[in-house]
Amino acid sequence: MNSGYNNQNLAFRDPLEEARQIELRRRIQASAYMLIFSMAITGAMAVIALTGGDLWQATTLFGVAVLILGAYITVNLVGPSRKTPLLVGTLLLVLYFYLLLSGGVNNTGLMWAVMLVPGFINLYGYKGGTAALLGIGGATTLVLFYPDFPGLTAEYDTAYRARFIAVFGALTALTALLDSSRHQTQKLLHRLTQELEDRASTDALTGLANRREAYRAMNELERRNRHLTGRYAVLIGDLDNFKTINDTYGHAFGDRVLQDVAETLRDNTRADDIVARWGGEEFLVLLPNTDLQGGGILAEKLRDRVEALSQKYDPPVTISISFGVAEGDPASATHGQLLAEADARMYRAKDGGRNQVVAV
Repeated sequence: MNSGYNNQNLAFRDPLEEARQIELRRRIQASAYMLIFSMAITGAMAVIALTGGDLWQATTLFGVAVLILGAYITVNLVGPSRKTPLLVGTLLLVLYFYLLLSGGVNNTGLMWAVMLVPGFINLYGYKGGTAALLGIGGATTLVLFYPDFPGLTAEYDTAYRARFIAVFGALTALTALLDSSRHQTQKLLHRLTQELEDRASTDALTGLANRREAYRAMNELERRNRHLTGRYAVLIGDLDNFKTINDTYGHAFGDRVLQDVAETLRDNTRADDIVARWGGEEFLVLLPNTDLQGGGILAEKLRDRVEALSQKYDPPVTISISFGVAEGDPASATHGQLLAEADARMYRAKDGGRNQVVAV
C-alpha cells in the first residue's frame, strides 16, 4: 500500500544524500585550503631554517612542503573523494608531531597547533574532529611531560608546556562549540528548506502531490523510461456530482469527502505510484511499469472503493468517481498528449452515465 506522498517523492529525490554531497564538497574544499596553508607555513619555516644555517631542518621542511604540494595536486586531480580528509589529516598529523618533537625553527613548532585545531574540526566535523583532537592533546601531554620522552629534542620549559596544553584544550573547545553551532544552524536550514519544498509540492487539503509536482514526476518518469523503453499508465478521475454535494451539505463536508477520497486512492495504490490532486475534485494517478490493461484494472478497483465511501457517512451520501485511463509510450508520445487522452476518456465516462472507467 502507498504510505503517502512523502515516500513517493523520495523515489525521485533524496535530500539527505544531497546534504551529504554538499558536506563532502565542503570538507574537500577545507582540505585544499589546509594543504595550501600548510605548504606556505612549512615553506616559510624551511626558508628561516636555511637562513639560520640549519641545513638538515631546512631540507626536511622543504621535503615536507613538496609532499604537501603533491597531496594538493592529487586532491585536485582525483576530485571529490571521502578519502581526501583522511589523507590531509594524516599529513597534518605527521607534520605536527615532527614539529612537536624537533621544536621547529627557534622552538616555535608548537605554534603550528593553532592551525591544526580548526583544520581537524573542518575536516571531520565537530564530533569526529573533537575526538581526534582530544587524542592528539593526550598524546602531546604524554610527549611533553613524560621524562626523557624518546625522540624529543626540543627544549620547552615547564610553564610553557602547561600553557600550551591549556591553550590547546581551550582552542579545541571553542572551535568545536562554534562548529556545533554552525552544524545546528545548517540542520535548521535544511529542515526549513524541506518544509518549504513540501509545501510547494503538496496539496494542503489532501496531503497528496499537487499538479506542479505531478508534472515534475511525469517528466522524470518519462525521462527515465525513455532510456529503459518502459511504459506507464495515467488515470484521471473526477468525482461525480461533487457540486451538488457541496451545495447540499456545505463546503466543509465537501472538503471531508475530498480528504476521504484522497486517502482511499493513496491506500489502494503502490508505494511507487504517484497520487495527485489534479484540481478541484479531479485526481491523477501515475502508474510506472503499468500497461493499459493494468491501469484499467486498478481504476476499476479504485472506483469501487470510492463508491464504498457512500456508506461511511450518516446519513449515507452518494459518492462516485469516473476514470479515464491512458497508456504512455515515451518513444512515441509526450505526457501532454497522454493527459489529453486520459482526460477525454474521463469525460466519455461522464457522458456514458458516470461512476465508470473508460480505458479505450
